[in-house]
This record gives sequence, C-alpha cells and structure tokens, in this order.
Amino acid sequence: MFRLIKESDRKNVISLASAYYREDNNHYGQPRITAAIDAVLGGDPLVRLWVIESNQATIGYLCVCLGFALEAGGREFCIDEIYVLPAYRGQGIGRKAIAFAEQESRKLGAARVFLEVETKNDKAQDLYQKLGFEAHPRVLMSKFL
Repeated sequence: MFRLIKESDRKNVISLASAYYREDNNHYGQPRITAAIDAVLGGDPLVRLWVIESNQATIGYLCVCLGFALEAGGREFCIDEIYVLPAYRGQGIGRKAIAFAEQESRKLGAARVFLEVETKNDKAQDLYQKLGFEAHPRVLMSKFL
C-alpha cells in the first residue's frame, strides 16, 4: 500500500499535490511543488515521501519531514502531508497512513511526531485526536524565504 516515490511517480505526485492544494484553497504554485518533489527524488535526507497505492493505482501520497526539537528530547518528525483521492476517503486509508508514518518515524529515531491541519477540516481533526494527537495552545507561523 505504501512505497517510496520513484522518478516514474513524479508527474502523478505533482498532480496529486496540486489537487490537494486546490481543495484546501492554497495557492503554492506549480514551481514550488515541482521543486519540492525534485528535491525528494534527488535524495534530500530530511524527507521521506511514499505513494499510496490500491490495486496498483496511485491513490495518494504521504510525506514525512525529519527535524529536531529540544522540547521533544531530540528528533521529531512532521507528518507534512497526507493526501488521498476523494473517491478513496472514508475507507481507513488516512488512519493506516498515520500508523505507517509513526512506524517509519520510530525506525528513524523520532521521539515525537506532529502534524498540522486546516482549522476548517473538522473530519481530519477528529481523526487525529482519536489517534492520540493533541492540539497545542500555539499559533503556527511561517515565512517563505
């Protein structure tokens, strides 16, 4: 069901990421998506990206980014993105993706995993809370360089 991305997946994963961003009304742009996928395929050591398959068809992807935090006691990994095509949602694939991400993060020495979710995505928030994720009284802030 999960396998590391290959060069032959490039176009399909870029298309899936674009669909994901459109659904969330984010406008990151094709050049940014393409650069990120190319970095993954180029062997960036701080990221793992798996395609999600069902019956040999790509139905989504999962991206985990590796990091470090003093408060976590060392390595912490961000479940950066999980995307499943709408036709495959509600079948437990997101739950399996989270479990897989946790398993792979443990193998890589993570003390903690975290994720972010759109404030309007109540369904995903409910799932993540059921899986043991907690909201923090912090505001996520970022700046593109």
